[in-house]
Amino acid sequence: MIASTMLLSACSGGNSVDRGSRSSDPVRGGTLVFSDVAAVASWQTQALGSYTSGNALNSVLDRLTHFDKKTKKLVSWIATDFTQNADATQFTFTIRDGVTFSDGTPLDAAAVKANFDLWGLGNKDRQILPSRYVPDYDRAEVAGKSVTVHLKQPNASLLFATSSIFLGLVAPKTLALSNIDQGRPENVVGSGPFVFQSQVPDQEIVLTRRSGYAWAPASDGNQGEAYLDKVVIKVIPEVGLRSGALLAKQVDVARGIQPFDEKPVRAAGYDVYAEPGVDLTANFAAFRIGNEFVADERVRKALLIGFDRATLVETVLSESFPRPYSLLNRADAGFVDLSDRLKPDVELAKRLLDEAGWAKGAGGLRYKDGKPLELTIPGAVQQPAVQPTWEYIEQQWRTDLGVKLNVRSGDPAFASAATTDKNVPLTPTRTWLYNGLASIFVGPRATTLLQDDPGLLALYERERRATDPAERVRVVQDLQRYLIDKAYVLPTSEESQVFAAHPKVRIDFLSATYPDFQSAWIDPAVR
Repeated sequence: MIASTMLLSACSGGNSVDRGSRSSDPVRGGTLVFSDVAAVASWQTQALGSYTSGNALNSVLDRLTHFDKKTKKLVSWIATDFTQNADATQFTFTIRDGVTFSDGTPLDAAAVKANFDLWGLGNKDRQILPSRYVPDYDRAEVAGKSVTVHLKQPNASLLFATSSIFLGLVAPKTLALSNIDQGRPENVVGSGPFVFQSQVPDQEIVLTRRSGYAWAPASDGNQGEAYLDKVVIKVIPEVGLRSGALLAKQVDVARGIQPFDEKPVRAAGYDVYAEPGVDLTANFAAFRIGNEFVADERVRKALLIGFDRATLVETVLSESFPRPYSLLNRADAGFVDLSDRLKPDVELAKRLLDEAGWAKGAGGLRYKDGKPLELTIPGAVQQPAVQPTWEYIEQQWRTDLGVKLNVRSGDPAFASAATTDKNVPLTPTRTWLYNGLASIFVGPRATTLLQDDPGLLALYERERRATDPAERVRVVQDLQRYLIDKAYVLPTSEESQVFAAHPKVRIDFLSATYPDFQSAWIDPAVR
């Protein structure tokens, strides 16, 4: 299990603010200005795919269930009760009384069924794809206040998925629209504590408090309306400018603080929050094992142990990005410590490359059949630690192993193509576990495009049929061992989103690291 220190959100520093002057009781009113790294491309739920989407829509769209990061259990939200049958093909949700969408229409069992129908089936005529989080959907049936979802194949992850923003509930009015029109924020009608008010495309979104909201998750400390009047989300792509905007008091909370900005931000009296992704994987690169450069397991293992993760954290990152101990964060209930498999061993890595036929040649690089061992990897916008991480690895591999790595940053087209291009040998990622760990790599909803592996496919079948919590933990632990032992993945650091905030802000973060605007408030005692 996770060490207790990992659950501490805020690391406050600086002596310019009197912490004792802070109020203890929430105060209503005020506007919170939040800066994010990118704009939300589309508000259509099947099209969501980044932290940015969740940061904005989490407070607009309610879900059937809520994942409590403290207990690591699902609790009720719009569904007051939820059950599944023995083989995880039927799921029944009892819908809470009195919930309405912001247009006044009821969020009842019929509305939930309509959402499931669109998630599960999509709509070809309106160019809406099925949701990967509701695979093998058959139908949903309404009986009074209950909805029973029927699947064609077992999927023990569905209940967990109903806590995700990707299964956020929208009103029938929104469901009737095309994919493009559903993607426009002014058309998205949810039942959440905030509603969309206005936007400046690609620059700013304004959310306002919804009057009468009274159905927060069971574990939420604020069961009524949001404390804040408004939330303004500003788009600041340049990582250095986000810290600058915070220090200039142009924003109250900034997401995506780069590691070397943490100390000066703390020294100026601001709070830094390093939020572990409780329901996410660690940061890792997924190997495309069909690629000629990394098809040999010995090459992948050499790269896996060919750099020092502890030194990476100490010299390039910060304590906000702990070294990985497995493929999952230590915050996850299914975490198993595999740090012994990730220890650096440059001499063994060299021998493995020699055995795989990659010999040292011109310029100290390794060659085989006249080709250099040269890899290319895309950068990442959503996580500022990714670029310095791979620049560090690039240097280590080049110096110690003779492997050349090209890090292509600032190229979103290449980053997008890398997820499907067989010529790209590895792709950096971290991902939500709402559809299970194995499904990231194999099965019809796989996102990393690994070749079929009988051992991995067997684990995939075990995971999607595992309705017993203890069995799910066992299979997830087996999956972590298998993926690392076969060197299909290369973990780099535990996933953590780093935020910085003015000390007047009282804010917490959810299991997927989204800010909880529903319970956030502005402390008038701090200026």
